[in-house]
Amino acid sequence: MVLVTDGLLRKSVVVCQALGRRGIEVAVGSTSRLSPAFFSRYCRERVLYPCPRQTPDAFAETLLTYLRRTRHPVLLPTDDATLRAVSLHRSDFERVTHVPAPEPDRLAYGFDKAMTTRLAGRLGIPHPATTFPRSPEEARVQAADLGRPVVVKPRGSSGGRGIAYPQTPDEVADAWETVHAAHPSPMLQERLPTGVKYDACVLMDRRGRVVATFVQRELRHFPVRDGLSTLQESVWRPDLVERAVALLRAIGWYGLAEVEFMEHPDTGEALLLEVNPRFWASIQLATACGVDFPYLLHQIALGEPVDEVHTYAVGRRCRWLLPGDLLHFLTNPDRGRMDPPFFQFRDGATTYDGVYRDDPGATLGVLLSCGHYLFDRDLWGLLRRRARGGPATTADRPPVAAPAPTPVFAGR
Repeated sequence: MVLVTDGLLRKSVVVCQALGRRGIEVAVGSTSRLSPAFFSRYCRERVLYPCPRQTPDAFAETLLTYLRRTRHPVLLPTDDATLRAVSLHRSDFERVTHVPAPEPDRLAYGFDKAMTTRLAGRLGIPHPATTFPRSPEEARVQAADLGRPVVVKPRGSSGGRGIAYPQTPDEVADAWETVHAAHPSPMLQERLPTGVKYDACVLMDRRGRVVATFVQRELRHFPVRDGLSTLQESVWRPDLVERAVALLRAIGWYGLAEVEFMEHPDTGEALLLEVNPRFWASIQLATACGVDFPYLLHQIALGEPVDEVHTYAVGRRCRWLLPGDLLHFLTNPDRGRMDPPFFQFRDGATTYDGVYRDDPGATLGVLLSCGHYLFDRDLWGLLRRRARGGPATTADRPPVAAPAPTPVFAGR
C-alpha cells in the first residue's frame, strides 16, 4: 500500500487514481476529514495528521507512528510543506518506508529560488537578471544598477504569493522590506514582459537516469498575472527538457521535478524561473497524455525496472474549471477575447481537472471543497474591485507583498 499526503489537493486525487487504476492500494493523509481524496473510490485508508506547515514535527511524528504500525512500502508527499517536514526527518522515515525524493541538501534547490538561479548562471542557462540584496538600501541601489523595472520575489513561495511590484525606483526599498518581513531575504529580479510559461516535467531515478519527461504550456491563470495555472496544453519542447535535465543533473536530483520557464515575448528566449520539487497541480494533463508519473515514481521508489517514457499526446488540454478557470474569467479584463473562449465546453481534446467520470465520489469531494471560496474575504474583495473596474490582478495592486488568495483545494 502507498501513502499519499495532502488529500485536500486535486493533484493528490489524481495520484490516488493513477495508482489505484494500476491495482496499487492507496492510503491518503490529510488535515481534514472533508478532503476530496478521501472520497475517491481508490482511497482504502484515511489518516488525519496535524498541519505540516504550522507544526512540522507533530506532523512527522503522527505519520511515523502510523507507518510503524501499518506497513506502506512507499510514501509520496505531494506538496511543499509535507515534503519539507518529511525531509527534516528523512532518516526516521527511511527506516519504515521509501521516499522517492532527493537528499535534503539537494532538495533545497527546489525550495530556494536563489540557489537555483545562481546554479543556472554557472551552467549558462538563461534566466532573468537577478540580484540578492541584504537590506532595503542594497535593494534600492541594485535596482538602480539594473536600470529597468523590477519585481521583489520571495526565495521560497509559489503561485505568485508574496511577489511585490514596485512602480518606481524609490519604492523598491519599501517593497523589499515588506516582502522581507514575511519571506526573509527576497530576490530582486528584472520585471519581464508577460510571456508564455512552460513547465518541463522530469522524473529521474536514483542513478540519475531520466525516466520520463513531459512539457506543458500554461494558457490561463488565477490571479491572472502570476497565479496558479487554470488551463494547460501539452506541447513538444525538447529544448526545454534538455535545459531542465542539465540543471537537475547538476544538482544530483532524484524523483520528480517541474522546471518552469517563461518565453520572453521580445526575444523568444525561454528563461528559467524556478524548480518545483514535487507533483504539480495539473498532473492530470500528463497522465491523460500517457505519461503516468505517479506510477513510474512508485516503481522507481521500489527499485523496480521501468521503461522510459518520453513521447506523449501533443495538443491535449487540461482545464481546472471550478473554481479556477471561472475565477480567471471573472477577473480577466480581456475575458471577451479569451482563447479558447470560456464557454467552449464541447472540446474532445480537453480533460476537466476535478471532474472524474469513473470516480464520482472524488468529484463530489471537489465540489464540496469549492464551498471554501464562499467565505474567502480576499477573493470577494478581488471580485468587487473587478466589478467596479478597479485593480483585479496582482499586476495592478500596490507595490506591497499582498499574497494571492490561498484556496484550500487549489494545490500548487
